[in-house]
Amino acid sequence: MAYNLPPLSWLRAFEAAARLGNFTRAAEELLITPAAVSYQVRQLEQQLGYPLFDRVHREVVLTRLGQTYLPSVEKAFSDLSIATVSVFGERHRKPVRFRCLNSFGQLWMIPRLRAFQDAYPEIDLQMISASWAEVLNPELFDIDVRFGDGAWTDGAVEFLLNDPIIPVCHPDLALDPGQRDLDALAGAIRLDIMGVVDTWESFFRSFAHAVPPRNGLQVDQSLSALELAARGHGHALVLQTLALPYLEDGRLIRSSPSQLKSRHSYFLVTSGPRQALSPDAQLFCDWMIREMRS
Repeated sequence: MAYNLPPLSWLRAFEAAARLGNFTRAAEELLITPAAVSYQVRQLEQQLGYPLFDRVHREVVLTRLGQTYLPSVEKAFSDLSIATVSVFGERHRKPVRFRCLNSFGQLWMIPRLRAFQDAYPEIDLQMISASWAEVLNPELFDIDVRFGDGAWTDGAVEFLLNDPIIPVCHPDLALDPGQRDLDALAGAIRLDIMGVVDTWESFFRSFAHAVPPRNGLQVDQSLSALELAARGHGHALVLQTLALPYLEDGRLIRSSPSQLKSRHSYFLVTSGPRQALSPDAQLFCDWMIREMRS
């Protein structure tokens, strides 16, 4: 999209001169000469076709059109400043940027972030959510929390946690205690998560049980499977770490005491050795490792 805008340097000279009421003080703020400020303001006036200032001796006074234009220019610079700091952080206080899978971020990370902020109030964090493991881009984030086999070559990989996989359901869907749990599960409605390696088929085969046909919804994230299970749509097979918030508040119960060892694990991926990260990023990694392994 093409914007009908004057050069930003001209707008900066106009805003500073209008705010300070003097080309000399504006020049001191902008680190240029008063003549340069005067030139840029005149260029702006010529492009707009209207005067913005009345020159009164060494002071400048806004014309009526200048008074009308100034609030919009001030707001534009304010919005740019806010957007720049929110995305990139202040130069003296850069945030620790990390990426994690959406389900992990919502169900494990967010409930614990207050504890980190209370312990380290001087460290700002920026969390980026992802649906799948992607190549690490150190220009966008410092730390990547991934779930997989650990065979990535785009950064330093450090094991975090191997989590068991458990079946869960709404309390109203509790299996008949008089029936063998795996037989009951085989006949129940089950929710499938697409793209995972540890499926219901893997679960039943690990206990030498006949694999039943699919009979429920398919979703692309554990969070969706857990939400559906909590609403009584069927049994979900998910990582224990992700199910814990639902189990603790009673929205879900375990469908069966049986569990499956996951073939994938959580890993920490950084662009180089963890010791080469910024001190704030190292503190965040240390905290996360303690939390996960506890």
